[in-house]
Amino acid sequence: MVKIHPIPALTVNPSRAAEITCVPYDIVSRAESRALAQNHPDTLLRVDRADLEFPDSVKFNAPEVYQKAAQNFSHLIENGSLLKETKPSIYLVRMVEGKHRQRGFAALADFGDYASGQLRKHEFTRPDKEDDRVTLIRHLGALTGPVLAAYPDLPELTAQMDKIESTEKPLAEVTDERGVQHTVWRCPDAAEIVKLFTQVSRSYIADGHHRAAAAARLAKEKVGPLGILTVYFPASELRVLPYHRLVLKLDLFSPATFLEEAKKVFQVTPSPSAPPDETGKIGLFLEGKWYQLSWSADPKSDPVAKLDASALQDRLLGPILQVKDPRTDARLDFVGGIHGTKSLENRVNSGQAAAAFSLPAVSLSQILAVADADQIMPPKSTWFEPKLRSGFYVHQFAPAQP
Repeated sequence: MVKIHPIPALTVNPSRAAEITCVPYDIVSRAESRALAQNHPDTLLRVDRADLEFPDSVKFNAPEVYQKAAQNFSHLIENGSLLKETKPSIYLVRMVEGKHRQRGFAALADFGDYASGQLRKHEFTRPDKEDDRVTLIRHLGALTGPVLAAYPDLPELTAQMDKIESTEKPLAEVTDERGVQHTVWRCPDAAEIVKLFTQVSRSYIADGHHRAAAAARLAKEKVGPLGILTVYFPASELRVLPYHRLVLKLDLFSPATFLEEAKKVFQVTPSPSAPPDETGKIGLFLEGKWYQLSWSADPKSDPVAKLDASALQDRLLGPILQVKDPRTDARLDFVGGIHGTKSLENRVNSGQAAAAFSLPAVSLSQILAVADADQIMPPKSTWFEPKLRSGFYVHQFAPAQP
């Protein structure tokens, strides 16, 4: 069963929601954070990414960055931008982008679920990124950014969503920079939601592994968070987009010889455009032309080996270009599917990259299969869209420490 808890929360002042709430800290660079925070003195981005207020010569994890984050957080409480709830609550979260709609419940995931694997993981975390979030959480005395999790659909929970959506007044509403509509409701009967989640077999972290790991590391501290700030979505409503690769340099290979190497390990055919978004079909954009790299997985292989990102790494990037770790190799760059394959063409045609690979989106069933097998997804292989916005609900467990 899945164990959740209501959140002892600060919630955004509804009249200031557009100013306060922000994108997740880990999808924007320092420069992008500065641009988003410009003309927004009270955005939560100045808490989650306080390094945006310092010159690039100051490291992201310098002590003064965390002190500034705590000062900015305290300011948001003092000026009424974040309001203390009278009792712990669970929140219904809805995101609408075009014809896509997804709804989930914001709550605290139980630390026991995380430790036991009841809340499943599918990514490795980097110690330096974990340390950054742990230090920030300690200074803030709060969890600000939610983890995105999936659970097998349960009709009774969906019925609760329908009821709340149709009968309750929203707590706050925001349309973000990309036109995504974010709406949050306070659930009138948190105990009923907690009870219904006990009927769910298990849940899965989809996005936010570093946030989850950092919160869990603080679980045993004398004054720490009471759980992991998480939004649980029914699996059927989540949307996964592709995550593409750019090869910045081909090293000793010319485009022609690199293409010949690809032909040794894939079935390569010219394509008028990027190949369709189908498993077993990888796109290669090279010297202004698209090629389709076809392959098929052994049905008996493990869930990770059946992924297109694994095939590309194991057959071509690893053995041919000697890319040992895609996460850290400076010759690779990654492009979320939100930007489309035209952005890949532009990067190659402009000379910023030597080649581009378009990958089909992994299915949620593939991700869950990897997690259930206690395996790890290839780096940069999942891009969930739309992204949760931070700042609607914050789990404060101690005073901030500037």
